[in-house]
Amino acid sequence: MDERYYICDKDNNEIVYGYIDYSQINGFKIRPGNNVPYDGVEVSRLVLVKPALIENVLKRKIKHKLDTYLTFLFTVIDDDDDDPETLQLVIDDVSRYKNIIINKYSKFLDKKYITRLLKKVGMVELELKEKLKELTKQTNKSHGKSR
Repeated sequence: MDERYYICDKDNNEIVYGYIDYSQINGFKIRPGNNVPYDGVEVSRLVLVKPALIENVLKRKIKHKLDTYLTFLFTVIDDDDDDPETLQLVIDDVSRYKNIIINKYSKFLDKKYITRLLKKVGMVELELKEKLKELTKQTNKSHGKSR
């Protein structure tokens, strides 16, 4: 099936219809969630080409994800009886996110911003690892030999 694209011209307020090969476009590819029911055009894939727009979208995505990790970190620090397996899953997710930043986002963002972001994510990962170490130490201590 041919892929249809729409171009909105700001000057003339016209919509131009056509077909496009997405593999030829260099840009940041996004798949919208489509969580809101809408009677209009359904967008299944979006390719951002303008560097300033890509930067704004990525920074917003990164800020949201980092806030999620920080919220989880604060709940883990405040809560004493966490599950080490859940904590290990979050640590794995944070390290996977670090790899995504390095491999995917570094093409579109400034190197200085990437290094600061990796430091922040690294600090979150370090705190989670310390909490996991503390939990495993407490678990081993409580399950030690008894007489």
